[in-house]
Amino acid sequence: MDGYVLMDGRRKVATILTLAPFIFTFAFALDIYVPSIPSIHIYFSTTEGMVQWTISLFLLLTGVGQLVVGPISDRVGRKIIIVAGTLCFLVGCILAAFAPTIMTLIVARMIQGLGACSMMVATFAMVRDLYSGDDVAQVYSFLNSGIALSPLIAPIIGGYLAKWYGWRSGFIFLAILAVLITLLALIKVKESLVQENRVTLSKAIFSNYQLIAKNTTFLMYAFAASVGFACFLTFFSVSSYILISILRVPEQHFGFYFAAIGVVFFAGSLLSGYASKKFGTYLTVLMGTILTTLGGIVMLVWYLTLGLSIGAFMGPMMIMGVGGALLMGGGAGGAIEPFPEMAGMASAVFGFCEFVFAFVISTIVLAWKVTNTVPLSLTLICLGFAALVACLLKFKKK
Repeated sequence: MDGYVLMDGRRKVATILTLAPFIFTFAFALDIYVPSIPSIHIYFSTTEGMVQWTISLFLLLTGVGQLVVGPISDRVGRKIIIVAGTLCFLVGCILAAFAPTIMTLIVARMIQGLGACSMMVATFAMVRDLYSGDDVAQVYSFLNSGIALSPLIAPIIGGYLAKWYGWRSGFIFLAILAVLITLLALIKVKESLVQENRVTLSKAIFSNYQLIAKNTTFLMYAFAASVGFACFLTFFSVSSYILISILRVPEQHFGFYFAAIGVVFFAGSLLSGYASKKFGTYLTVLMGTILTTLGGIVMLVWYLTLGLSIGAFMGPMMIMGVGGALLMGGGAGGAIEPFPEMAGMASAVFGFCEFVFAFVISTIVLAWKVTNTVPLSLTLICLGFAALVACLLKFKKK
């Protein structure tokens, strides 16, 4: 028996190591870009709002595109979608690297978003093809820890590339990464969706989407994961304003503060994988809602009593970082687990909810003039508490 367990563990590790780069690339494309935002703003002589659209529409296309990519992956398989996604991402990187106008850059980022969503949908669906039960949440959590590696290194790399070679060099770096993961997809990724489990594209897709969207288990876990993701993306959106513009952190040092949150998220993702296996998906998500709410409360009280400082911003975000990791890892596994025969579609609806929700929340927060941590802290409190209530209501129905 121990031999079988050991072999299963090795296969799980091999799966995670093979698939993690396709999830990691999405986060890397976001994080490496952040230090260049001020330079892009100046280079194109445009508004801060226009530059922010390069982030917002990247997220929106990543979310909306999943509703199309998910059913296609259920029909044609996972590997071909991953390969197509890496190639699409490569095209977006090249176009962005040579963009003559801000509008071209926005379009390039949208193409990148479509490529990123293709990779993510097929990757998460592949996990559901291979595993079941709490193992799904565990593998998702470890894949999310791959995402957590990005803020550890991407903003630092992006900051120094922008300083030494200009903002376009970040996209050239991403293009090289896209070539490498395309080779990985072609050589190492094996198809996980057997022929008899493939679904014919038809009008029934809309009925299946409706079936998934009406499932209360899916809704609760998808909302919880969306809250975790929205909190991280809100931090992503406001961090450069608070740290660089208000607290006067040098641009080349910004990445190290960003990396600190990445360390916390990485640890939280590993904790999420352990907790999902030890305590179950539901309790893992419940712990995440409590920590996220607590992070917002600490941030608000800290600012109101001691004012704005690096500690008042970063300290509470570290609490939220653990909570958000628990929400995203446990929520992803819990949402898709009820649909073993429609993993691609469920993954698509889940991704749509997660990214569109994050797009809406981050857009609302950025509509406020960011001069302190109050908008972010109130966002964490409201979202964390809403997810907590959703979890408790779901438990009560059981």
